Amino acid sequence: MPQALDWLRTAEACFRDDYGSLQRGLLTSVFGLVTGLGRIFHLQDMDDVGFALLSGGRRCPTRQVVGAWRRHVPWYEVDAFCRRTCPWHLIEGADALVSYDEHTLPRWTRKFHIPKGYITTRNKHMRCEKLFYSYEVQQNRYLAVRAAPGDWELRDWAVPAVQQVLRYGQPRSLHALFDAGAGKADADVRALWDVVDAHPKVTVTLRACRYPHRVRQWKQLPSGLFVPYEEPGACVAAPPKEIRLAETQTILKDETAAQAIRTLICREVVPGPKKDRWHPLHTTSTQEPRAVLTTFRSRQHHEQAYRVSKHDEFLDAVPCGYNKDSPNRMRPGFQRGPMQMIGWLVALVYNAVADFAAGLDGDYEGCHVSTLQRKFFNRPGRLYSTPQALIVYLDPFAEQEALLPQIDRVNAERHRLPWLDNRLLVISVSPQENTGPGP
Repeated sequence: MPQALDWLRTAEACFRDDYGSLQRGLLTSVFGLVTGLGRIFHLQDMDDVGFALLSGGRRCPTRQVVGAWRRHVPWYEVDAFCRRTCPWHLIEGADALVSYDEHTLPRWTRKFHIPKGYITTRNKHMRCEKLFYSYEVQQNRYLAVRAAPGDWELRDWAVPAVQQVLRYGQPRSLHALFDAGAGKADADVRALWDVVDAHPKVTVTLRACRYPHRVRQWKQLPSGLFVPYEEPGACVAAPPKEIRLAETQTILKDETAAQAIRTLICREVVPGPKKDRWHPLHTTSTQEPRAVLTTFRSRQHHEQAYRVSKHDEFLDAVPCGYNKDSPNRMRPGFQRGPMQMIGWLVALVYNAVADFAAGLDGDYEGCHVSTLQRKFFNRPGRLYSTPQALIVYLDPFAEQEALLPQIDRVNAERHRLPWLDNRLLVISVSPQENTGPGP
């Protein structure tokens, strides 16, 4: 991917390279994600010339060199790299729809005492660390990241995250979407509403917490306030499901009725003995309730990006943030540099792969990273090195015609590889053999 050359130049401007491992560490971390290298210790079994050339050398890198670079990147250099590589151009002057959410990384250590957080997939509190991402759900691209200890919550980062997007992204308007973790207390909800008051171009939609006293109030709303709608079922043959939408006002703690905030109640009717599901939303939007609900549901693209990043790019394998060299195991401290760096490379590769899929000839936009790895990235071929160029000659494969526009684009840009004496990169595909009709 040509983007890796841009990231390398940016990293050389941001990081000190006292041991000469920056180029190898960065390129290996990037192309390990592209090719599906699950863990860094898998490098000891890697013996592929193509991967060696991709990762900045003539021989495959060792896990000791790459691991040492990843473990010792300082946070302030990582912040500089993140600032310069955030794709703010995607929302500049546009109507941005940005989702803010956390991804929790469980840590299984018993040796070090690190903060605990709630793990939704296990439904319990355990030792963990967190990555907070901003995600543009209309374009399906990551925008920014912040690493934090496990006792941080989304509400701690909600207001600074919105201000970050406003400051650096400069959108024409911003609709911010939050899960319930951003409004666990009424003071957290009011803090977001204060941002809206300070920035008229900002709209916030937040899933409200289903506290028992609030749910009792919603259940007492007159049935005439609820407007029924039919939606498709969970699968093709399933009957349609019914939802009912109502609009009300919520008075936050220690506030007056004049300060009440708009609340939309979505009641999902569940047939049979099970109870109906209640999905409340606090919002500053002036749209009709169903339009607000549809907009908020697009936040699911962010959740899907986490699934792809976790299973296809091994997001949960990012380096730990706690200091394993700390003399005090009960208070090891937190170093967010390595965790945030690799977590952001996962996001950059996700964005770059999405751009790659959109440029293919055919209906490949939205394909998962693992699908593109299987179809286009991990392909056999031959390498020819001349004094002026490195020629990559791919063996014929079934869907190679879709790759031709991307190959033509890369060759036209005339990229040179600084770690191979500045040789020109040339990519070619073998013509498919036409065997003709069978006997």
